[in-house]
Order: sequence, then C-alpha cells, then structure tokens
Amino acid sequence: MAEQRVTIKLGGSDVEVTQVEITRRNETPFEYDLEDGATIRVANTAGVVYRMDQTDEQGNPFYIIKSGLSVVVVKGPAK
Repeated sequence: MAEQRVTIKLGGSDVEVTQVEITRRNETPFEYDLEDGATIRVANTAGVVYRMDQTDEQGNPFYIIKSGLSVVVVKGPAK
C-alpha cells in the first residue's frame, strides 16, 4: 500500500494526515507476575500510523498511532 492522504478527527477538528504503511513489526510483550499467582503477558499493537504535516524543532514529523492492547493469561491464579 502506498502512502495515502486521509482526514481524521483530532481534538474535535478535521486534520489532513498521511497514512503510512507498517513494513516491519517488533512488538515485544511485557510479562507481569501478579500477587494472586497469575502471570499475564501484555503487548501494545499498532494498527494504523499517520504522519502529520507538522514537525518539531529538529524537523522530525509528528506521528499519530492507533493501537490496541493484547492481554494473554500465561498462568492462572493460584488457588
């Protein structure tokens, strides 16, 4: 998919951005041991990335990322 111009809602305003394809993923999950004996694995997965026309002081563009959490129970709680 080539870069594509789209309009999104940001802070109640319509903003034109460029949707940028994700070509490589390296989503390392985090594991948490809980007090009840359970272990869970959590990963934040990017779904869509948008590049804004604005830049910071160094000329780097701002990105908006739509993402979601993935939670897996590795080990259930102790009984």
